[in-house]
Amino acid sequence: MINFLLREIEKSPNPLFSKKELLARSPVEFDGLLKRKILSYLNPPEGSEERVRFPRCQHGCPLTVVQIEGGLEAVCLDHPEEDPIPIQKDDLNRYVFSIDMFLSQLRSANRIDDALSRIKGGYFYMGYKTYGDNRVGFIFIPNIGKGELVKLSGLRHLCREDDLLIILTSASAIEDVSLKNSLRHDKIIQTSLVKSLNPQTFELPIEKLVLSLLGKKSGQEGSLPEVTKKQKADYEKFDYKCYDKVHLPGTVATKSSNFILVNGIQITIGDSLLILFLRFAVELKQKKGGWTSVIDLKEEGLIDDPTKYQIYSNLRSALRGSLRDKNGKKFIQADGSKNFRISTHPDFITYDRKKLLKHSESRIRDLAKRLP
Repeated sequence: MINFLLREIEKSPNPLFSKKELLARSPVEFDGLLKRKILSYLNPPEGSEERVRFPRCQHGCPLTVVQIEGGLEAVCLDHPEEDPIPIQKDDLNRYVFSIDMFLSQLRSANRIDDALSRIKGGYFYMGYKTYGDNRVGFIFIPNIGKGELVKLSGLRHLCREDDLLIILTSASAIEDVSLKNSLRHDKIIQTSLVKSLNPQTFELPIEKLVLSLLGKKSGQEGSLPEVTKKQKADYEKFDYKCYDKVHLPGTVATKSSNFILVNGIQITIGDSLLILFLRFAVELKQKKGGWTSVIDLKEEGLIDDPTKYQIYSNLRSALRGSLRDKNGKKFIQADGSKNFRISTHPDFITYDRKKLLKHSESRIRDLAKRLP
């Protein structure tokens, strides 16, 4: 149903549909789109001339609706010699596809930030998403032809804050290889909703499109880290260096060693390294930057000697192979004044607190109690 509607709005800017033709496609989807207000019933203005697309006269003309005693008829004004055709209320073109409501729910399903706004020329700016240091803007073009395709690169100056642009069209797609390459040079990629939209969930393959624009292939979890508007503000405020995600399941591998997940990759670290990581995580979760002094670590009995740095090197080495940048010093960051932190967003450090509270090592249990 959605694909049908998208194809129709590409043919005509404000098409109307009859209940009969929509029900013929899918009664379930028709009801669903009505409930979501993507389809809505529209009464024509009083006294206006109403036409139906189906049925048509034998010459192929759309027919005009006239009221008769006891019902409705469709007549051809261009060929009055043709017999009128009796029609039902369900034949009337009374249902409209709301582009605004559709785009609103498309934005919600894909967690796109900012407000929906219109751009001169019949385009819609849908907002943006942030992946790492890249802000990705989204533009929807309902009706696009060859004349419009060549104008797409001109959208770059309207979206100066966006590093990359994804152009969403209804059904048509760019076939010209030279034009595709020209747009890619401007960090613009185009895809049609008919081709790429999941009609059940309204989800788009955004990560795949962005990776393609960046010249990367989809790999391990976290290969394209998505950050919210709030998280982006935190990165600017606290200057976190990484976008890695770590999960602490509280699962013991063997005696004195533990499983953790770094960007979806399972690794094993010893109790002493987990204790240090947990202490950094406790500080990071305070959302004040996450810096921990070696003096505090010594006073809390978590390290033996504040002048020795081998334990930080060991933690970096244990994590390095699974980090996005393979840079342990960047992830376990030092400030040059005997302070260390995990340099990723607090939201990216997750854990099973209940399991950590049952750990055999008392210091791990004590730190787990301090986790929110």
